[in-house]
Amino acid sequence: MSEAGAPRTVQCYHCRQLFDVPPRAISISCPWCYRRVGLDDMDIRGVCWTSKIQTCGRIIIHPKASLVAPLVEASQGIEVHGEAEAVLISGSLIYIGPKARVKGEVRAPSIRVERGGAIDGAFVQIAATRIDPAKAKQVQVRSGTNAAYRPVIRVPDWVRALRPT
Repeated sequence: MSEAGAPRTVQCYHCRQLFDVPPRAISISCPWCYRRVGLDDMDIRGVCWTSKIQTCGRIIIHPKASLVAPLVEASQGIEVHGEAEAVLISGSLIYIGPKARVKGEVRAPSIRVERGGAIDGAFVQIAATRIDPAKAKQVQVRSGTNAAYRPVIRVPDWVRALRPT
């Protein structure tokens, strides 16, 4: 959390540019692409069908809640305690609770699945979802047949034991 009077830096989820916002703002127009950027946290407590949810804040899907959307993106993290059928993208931790179910893709720098929680998806990516513009100059683009880097994810034995056969 930032101090009461200090502006905070957010990244536009449309054009990926960084900019400062007032600490109490809940939405703002991006100074680069002029599109609306939501900054507030969102709580899903019931059944929610929507086209997409994007925020620079945090999204919490409470127990007994259900979210169905093609895209759910939150910069500060996503907590799933109920059910979600979506592509989940986060700039921080995606937490999947003990009775939670996620159907779809999951992309975040870190993902925590409690025992009893499940991801039924075709794609799980544990990597930074954005490139920091200050560090972008350090990234080198490689060409050739091995240009795409894909991390190897090793699944512990206890996770394999939870998978239904």
